[in-house]
Amino acid sequence: MKPSRLLIQLLLAWLLLGLLAAVATILEWPRSFEIKLVFWCWFGLVAILALLDRFALHRPRLEVTRALEPHLALGIRQRVGIRVSNREQRRQEFWLTDFPPSKLHLEGLPIRLTLEPGEHVDLRYSITPLQRGLAEFGQPCCRVLSDWKLWEKNFYYGEAQSSKIYPNYKPLFRSSFIGSDQLYLDLGLQLRQRRGEGTDFHQLRDFRVGDSLRQVDWRATARFHKPISREYQEERDQQVVFLLDCGRRMRAKDGEISHFDHALNALLISAFVALRQGDSVGLLSFAGQSRWVAPIKGRFQVSRLLDQIYDLDSSPAASDYLDVAQQLITHQPRRSLIILISSLEPQDRDDLTQAARLLSQHHLVMVASMRQQVLSDTLATEVVSIDDALRYCGVANHLQEQSAMYAQLRSDNIIVADTPPAYMHSTLINEYMALKRSGIF
Repeated sequence: MKPSRLLIQLLLAWLLLGLLAAVATILEWPRSFEIKLVFWCWFGLVAILALLDRFALHRPRLEVTRALEPHLALGIRQRVGIRVSNREQRRQEFWLTDFPPSKLHLEGLPIRLTLEPGEHVDLRYSITPLQRGLAEFGQPCCRVLSDWKLWEKNFYYGEAQSSKIYPNYKPLFRSSFIGSDQLYLDLGLQLRQRRGEGTDFHQLRDFRVGDSLRQVDWRATARFHKPISREYQEERDQQVVFLLDCGRRMRAKDGEISHFDHALNALLISAFVALRQGDSVGLLSFAGQSRWVAPIKGRFQVSRLLDQIYDLDSSPAASDYLDVAQQLITHQPRRSLIILISSLEPQDRDDLTQAARLLSQHHLVMVASMRQQVLSDTLATEVVSIDDALRYCGVANHLQEQSAMYAQLRSDNIIVADTPPAYMHSTLINEYMALKRSGIF
């Protein structure tokens, strides 16, 4: 409980009277006694009113319920509903607010309400998640004014709730209701499934112009007395396992979003596409929090991945690629496509090469590295001073050593993708689909 603005104003007026009474006493004004009398009467009146109003203030019978989604998407503005009902037999005036965590940006509260007896109101305010993890909401708060508006007191109603802040999963669930071609178009990919090509037999159909002679099924042609072609599709029921680096290099930022958040978005979108292709998807995180999600197929696997990675974050730990390769061999003996998502530097060459060679003995390996935009910007900047020249030469030497590392990995039959963070998802999907169509995977 705290004094209201009205009570503070009354007390300020009393202090001004006190100051006037003090001046009157010092200067020996003829009406100084009357001023002192007004001063003490004012004090007594305000004190009595404040005490009576204080003891008359009670917890009003209000009913407050909050409608909160159990899952929130990072960076997406979403709405929270609150219903307030007045169960008292008289009008209630109060301020309503809520207490979301600091990782959320709130708009639309507090708000002042006036409810008649038995009346209820439905409100909505906006929240924008700024950080992944568990968001814990406190109880909604009603700041109630006393009858004479001399006091304010906070009363809490409803229940505390929590919600998980996931990476931006909204596009994935919208894409669940559209076809593959439209999905690829929405993702900015130029992918089309070529009918009749692939490794798995799909169906027999009439011969079409453009079909190769290899597709002709001669037995079916003789049986039906017309040309019949075999149609193939990409092989299904394969396994894809993502190795997600949670090390310190993933804390770098190009813009407002960190490389780690870009990696999570790329992982989710790529996993969603792979699941739509009929493959199983799994995950192993390392260099920080180690989490293993066994490869499973089906649309519910995206939800399982979200539950496992929503509170993951990059850590100050160094990335040990050889150690995670040994862990993966223990977890995943079946041949799979292993996609390592990291931010690689030339000093990782020896450790990364050993890890890739170890994994390639059992699996098909793809290394996806996030290219730092600051390096490209430095090369594009005009050189006008010695410092600029030294910086340019340092970046050029760094990129040359990085290219040599990638060349060595490719010589070991490792697939390498080096791309800016914002385009990582399209690069991964293009490489994945190319492998599916080639029959290598």
